[in-house]
Amino acid sequence: MLLLKAVVVLALASAPPAKPAASAGCATTNIETALKHLEAHLKATAKPEKEVDPDDESGPPLAEEFMGLTWKIRDVPNGYMSTVGEAGTTYEAALFKNPEGYHLALVATGDSVVNTAAYRCDKSGLKLEKDALEVPLGTAIQLYANAGLIAPKGKPGLSQKTLRDWGGSIVAYHLPRQGRVVRLTAFVDEPDSVYGTELGILEYSHSKFRVLPPEKKKAR
Repeated sequence: MLLLKAVVVLALASAPPAKPAASAGCATTNIETALKHLEAHLKATAKPEKEVDPDDESGPPLAEEFMGLTWKIRDVPNGYMSTVGEAGTTYEAALFKNPEGYHLALVATGDSVVNTAAYRCDKSGLKLEKDALEVPLGTAIQLYANAGLIAPKGKPGLSQKTLRDWGGSIVAYHLPRQGRVVRLTAFVDEPDSVYGTELGILEYSHSKFRVLPPEKKKAR
């Protein structure tokens, strides 16, 4: 009996540390459930109308646009949904699991605007991670350069100055129907040949999204 107890103690001592437990609301692998959690979160945290700053031009959170949509493409087992709004805006939502819960990524793509948002759900609850999907302008320009889309100095074609002065987003996001990689493509349409060119990826690893150029993309 003493020997058995010693073996049990040694086994417990050598066992790897337990993964942090996700809250009950953050253990889902279902995209529809995740969007319902987000809707409940928005309702619970919405400011009363009298507290809304009339001078705030930032508009409502992007997530509010996703509520009540009729989804055209549903891939619930793989954590993906997509639809096109009345004004032609494409909406995508995708679920990225991690040991503590998940990230819910949202992308809205219009004529010249791309809006993104990511919500992290873990044991502390659901919260917006404003810059989780952000590709900084300097990084985006470097992706264009790596893809050979920037013309040599003095030659006709796309310049770094054009990219810096562009009025809208210069990168489009394409959420995966399956997997952990967000494709990045060129969103500049002058010249026409540039638009839609593959620029790189946002890979979801260790509970974060990180930018990688195409040549470092892992085989899947």
